Amino acid sequence: MKIAAHIKSSLDASDARELDKAMLFACLAVDGTAKRSYPDIPQTGRRFKQFITDNIDIIELMFGGINLRETNFPFKNSKGVVGVKFEDIIYEKIRCTLAHGDELPDGYEIVIKIAEGIHQFEIDIEHQYMTLPETVIYALGLACVLAPVNADQKIGIDSYHYRDSINIFPIDRWWGKQDCARQIMDFERAVKVHIDFSNVWPAP
Repeated sequence: MKIAAHIKSSLDASDARELDKAMLFACLAVDGTAKRSYPDIPQTGRRFKQFITDNIDIIELMFGGINLRETNFPFKNSKGVVGVKFEDIIYEKIRCTLAHGDELPDGYEIVIKIAEGIHQFEIDIEHQYMTLPETVIYALGLACVLAPVNADQKIGIDSYHYRDSINIFPIDRWWGKQDCARQIMDFERAVKVHIDFSNVWPAP
């Protein structure tokens, strides 16, 4: 499938409130975009995470409220080491699980927003899980749409769009226009809380 088809499927599933399905298609869009962006990186997981870190400013803005670049979450990674980044959680807990046709691990889920601009999520340190706001679907999707390597993509229907706190991005007008988008996004006033878990486990 083309990247545009993944984006369309993600938004269609989101509108139907099928959030796991919407997240799967968003992750597939990241997979495809990362493969295009980093042809010299053969490992799927490495380039998937690299794409997220390279676009973390856009993802943070769309996700809402958390400093995803600096926050280190007190969960175990695939090797059993405690302390993971946002991109690790998305790849290891969400993308790999959904792509293999499995249910998300206990406690992990995508949560419907309470109202426009009001999101909720939960971090359970004792039981080692977190929920994610549905904005994560749109955060990953918009990053893919804006990626320069996707300038050749097109859904073909003008009604599909993403929105941040102040802008609306009709998707077929914004493919590949990352530099233009960054010029109008309100990074300076965005709330980005660095969550400190140093009292939970020894700081590295």
